[in-house]
Amino acid sequence: MWNTPDLILTTINRRCNTCCTTGGGGMAQIAEWFDGLSLGRKPSPGIEAVLTIVRTDAGRASFMSTQDLASRANVNVATVVRAAQFLGFSGWSALKSELRHRYLASLTAEKLLTERVVPPIGLAGSSLANDARNMARLADSISPDQLTRAAAILAAADRTIVLATGSYAAAGFQLAHVGQWMGRDIELHTSSGTALVNRLRMLSPGDCLVSCNLWRASKFVLEVVRVAAQRGIRIVAIADRQTAITDLAEESLLVPSEGVTFMPSTVAAVATVQALLAELSSSDPDRTMTALRDTEELWSELDLVDPI
Repeated sequence: MWNTPDLILTTINRRCNTCCTTGGGGMAQIAEWFDGLSLGRKPSPGIEAVLTIVRTDAGRASFMSTQDLASRANVNVATVVRAAQFLGFSGWSALKSELRHRYLASLTAEKLLTERVVPPIGLAGSSLANDARNMARLADSISPDQLTRAAAILAAADRTIVLATGSYAAAGFQLAHVGQWMGRDIELHTSSGTALVNRLRMLSPGDCLVSCNLWRASKFVLEVVRVAAQRGIRIVAIADRQTAITDLAEESLLVPSEGVTFMPSTVAAVATVQALLAELSSSDPDRTMTALRDTEELWSELDLVDPI
């Protein structure tokens, strides 16, 4: 998580030791997911050596470089890449990102906080550096074509629900607020309840539900997404790893969410929403311009903002 290797190793060891001594439920889920990717196939001895390390020591492996993992498994770097491809990933970087987010999601906020190591540059500086890395990873994890397709789903919908909980409601609020500013019927919901049911009932096939939930998503979100998909609602998911929600989504946008303390980072999710809104604004320029002009007139009429 930080630039100093010793700090990284210390943090990994603390996290892994704690996880192994507190029941290991999260690690068992990771192992089950991992086994599901193999589909019963028999890998070569070299690939099997890599996969054994990743499966049995997921916490440490999720922070290893390609070379580190190759050395640990006593294979070459190309074998590590082939091992990731054996599981359906483009390479070790893609598998490592998925593995790390699953591992971090298995830890409680308390564990994340108590196991942190304060780096020499301090937590504030480390947080800024970490988010800069998250943005670099985002550029590798989401393609412009994905954003264009997701924006097209929003543009085609008459109504859209944005379902975002916890700190990720910030990204959801941005999507709903600016979307409404552009004349789109986009509404944010941050909890379960009758208001959400009423809104869901008003959606028609072809309308959209955007799920923006990372780290440890609220249980009700999956059920709402499942019901929406059954009713012909198009699903867009913003997530930090593959989940049952992303499996139901027509378009999944996977963003890095790793933080430096107990808080997952929201930076990549907000940046993804900004990119979606940029694409959405260009899908129907005349509609966007009309809505913006009308909003400006209402601001002036109601004397809501300072004059330019």
